[in-house]
Amino acid sequence: MSGANKRAEQRYANLVNSIDMVTEQFEPLDKLIARMRDNPAPPGSWRVTPPEDLMKLLDQVKRNLTALKDKAVQYETELMTREWKV
Repeated sequence: MSGANKRAEQRYANLVNSIDMVTEQFEPLDKLIARMRDNPAPPGSWRVTPPEDLMKLLDQVKRNLTALKDKAVQYETELMTREWKV
């Protein structure tokens, strides 16, 4: 196996491992958001995004990350055999 292919395989493995690592953090975030309650703040004070909005954002991130992983799996052979270009 050539050095370029080995490097491409390592990069692909790093990509998939990174996606998996981020995915593992969703469960604690779900639990944290579920414990939050909406507490409107007076004008001029610090505000926190309402839990419903955070859950919508998290769901969107989950969908986008799943789509990214699906694309990586779809192109796995190509990503593992070719040199990556930036």
